[in-house]
Amino acid sequence: MFRRGYELSLNQVHDKITVREGDERLTLTVSGDSMRMVAGLTKAQQKMLALKDDSTEEEIRECAEFFAGVIFGTEQAKKLLAFYADDPGCVISVCGQYFKDRLALKIARVQKKMKTE
Repeated sequence: MFRRGYELSLNQVHDKITVREGDERLTLTVSGDSMRMVAGLTKAQQKMLALKDDSTEEEIRECAEFFAGVIFGTEQAKKLLAFYADDPGCVISVCGQYFKDRLALKIARVQKKMKTE
């Protein structure tokens, strides 16, 4: 008899992650559009694959910051880089592990939900 009201969802991916090294902790939040996130992650992967053995530290740093920025946003990416004393390898490793262990599944769930709505 009564119809359900209008529903709207931007199908965003939301999560919280805490990175811990010894006694230090950094908590980051993930909140973003799944489609944009996938496009950004694809571009980040392309940037990483384009790195060469003779890539400069600055090129590697830019790549790491871009990868983290896609996941956490620019401001939090800078915090993550500072947390790891500007070591881009650590940032890439953390982002890659988080993507593999958790983020990929969250994105897939949101996209599956979009198809069924």
